[in-house]
Amino acid sequence: MGFKRKHSRVDVGRSGRLQRGALSAPCKVLDVSESGVRLESRLYVKSGDRLQLIVELDRGKSLTCELAVVHVRTPRLGARIVSISPEDRERLAHILDDHVQSNFSRG
Repeated sequence: MGFKRKHSRVDVGRSGRLQRGALSAPCKVLDVSESGVRLESRLYVKSGDRLQLIVELDRGKSLTCELAVVHVRTPRLGARIVSISPEDRERLAHILDDHVQSNFSRG
């Protein structure tokens, strides 16, 4: 079995909200990479489902993206980011950069 992950993950532990159509549920974003997320939620999902994720960031900002569920092991799930605005892509890059900077400065 090969190593499939293209981007490294960053632990974030942020609150968020998942939406699928009219259904909405709180979630916890466990970690994130440039291409995907790992979440914990009670929303019933199956592999292949499309969801919208809204992540609460600092200073009242949020990040929104569309996800495709890749795997489910209730209550956790992994999803690929399939759609994200340029502004939210930049916010995501800042989250990843900040994590790298804080880890680098500690070493």
